[in-house]
This record gives sequence, structure tokens and C-alpha cells, in this order.
Amino acid sequence: MKIWHRGHIDLEHKNFLEANSIKHEPWLSVKDPTRILDYMAEIDEEHPAFSEFKFRLAGKHTYIATKFTQIEIAEAEWSIGWATHSIENVREGKFAWDEKYIADLCKNCGAGWRQTVPFRINKEPKLGKNVFADFGSAFELFCEAMVLEAFKSHGIKGFKTQPLILKKEGLPAESLKQFIVTEVAQPAIADELTEHEQYSQTDCLLCGRTWHAHYTRGALPLRRSALNPNVDFQLTNEWFGNGRTARHEILVFRRVVNLVLKNKWQGIQFIPVKVV
Repeated sequence: MKIWHRGHIDLEHKNFLEANSIKHEPWLSVKDPTRILDYMAEIDEEHPAFSEFKFRLAGKHTYIATKFTQIEIAEAEWSIGWATHSIENVREGKFAWDEKYIADLCKNCGAGWRQTVPFRINKEPKLGKNVFADFGSAFELFCEAMVLEAFKSHGIKGFKTQPLILKKEGLPAESLKQFIVTEVAQPAIADELTEHEQYSQTDCLLCGRTWHAHYTRGALPLRRSALNPNVDFQLTNEWFGNGRTARHEILVFRRVVNLVLKNKWQGIQFIPVKVV
């Protein structure tokens, strides 16, 4: 596991970046593409110059991401699953949170929603080598029939499916079905073990729910006692999001992750969590 920082650093630090082999690229002015405003640099926390880099930022914000090794992903007991292939070009309307499909959405934080009817798409999507997909919103998950057949043969539990409806024909799409996780964990975040450089919780003044920032620095700590050990998929009880797009994260058990890795199925990524 490596924790990466990506952010803007002033022009005066160019020699420092080059001397320490820190990846960087010029950040150009929109109005004048020949003018370099500063540099966008990327460095991991294990880099010997990281402390100096952070000092030179002088409090400037950096985007933080954690990259896990394949071994860490394969060995994690539970992971968060996100689709990596978007079929938003075929979805009906502009947003998946359209009131045509979603009810009880908090207008302030985006939490509390539930899907009421199957999504409609304009045509069969092109998947390439992908067998998983979403609309680019990361809360919905679609997959091919071959995946569902494999899950059934392995006795995978904790989900159901529903069709994607072709808008003109009114018939189910042949290429994909929506994968719906049916189980929800108990509140599980181990607050005393979370980091707070990036992660935070906010209470919504409109609906009263708490929504959580996406956990980007390290592995999200979840209490084992709050998770259902008898299923392979479950949703977090907590709502995660930035802005009005909150969602439950999809938790995926290790044997499913390894089934995906073994078959080299594309269109999905796994982010290990820390079960405590």
C-alpha cells in the first residue's frame, strides 16, 4: 500500500522537484497556454523527500489516493467495489438520480434515496472487454450474464438482479443486468481508528443523516461485529459522498474478489477495507 499526494506547487520549486525525481508537469493558464502557472506534482509518502515536499507546499491542499498491491487486494477480507467502465452515454436523461427512478433523496446531502423502478437506456451498450459497468455515478452496478451464472454456481449470496430496459422497445437489455445488493451492514466505522487529514463526517441539517467523506488515505476501518458474515455482498450502513451524491458503498467479500481476479474480469476495481 502506498499513499500518494497530488497537488500544485509553485514554480520556484522546480529545481527541488527535478533534483529529487518527483513526477511533475506544468499547469498552464487557460487564457494563455504558453504561460506556466505552477506545477502539478505527484509523490508518495514513502519518498525520502516527502517531508520536504509537504513543507514546501506551505499548507496547500493535495489530492490523496491510496494504491493497494494485487496481493493486498486478494488477501483483504472485505473490499469496496466500484465499477470502472461507464455506460453513461446510453442512459436516459442526464443523471441517474432522476426523480423518475429515485425517491426520498435528500436535496441537501443526497442521502436517503431508494431506487423505485428499473433504469431505462437508449440502446444496448458497448462494453468491449468489460463485464461490469455503471453510469459513472459509482452507486449503481451492472454486469453481464456470465458473471451472474458464475456467482450462482459458487453460491454467492447477498444480491438480486433487475433488468435494464431499452427505451424504444420496452424490453430488457441483453448485454447487462443491474446488480442490486440486498444486505445492509450495521453502523461499522471504527471512529477511533480513522485518519482525519482527509476523512470527515457531516450531519445534514435538513434530513438529520450523517454523510461521510470518501476514505482516501489508507484502508477504511470497519468493525467486524457490524458486518454480516453470512453473505458475500453487503452495503455500508453509512452514506458516503461529496456534495449531493451520497451513496452506500458496496462491500465485497474476499472469495468474490478472488473469483473476479482469477477470471480476469474487467470493469471493476476493489479497495480493501480494514476489518477490526
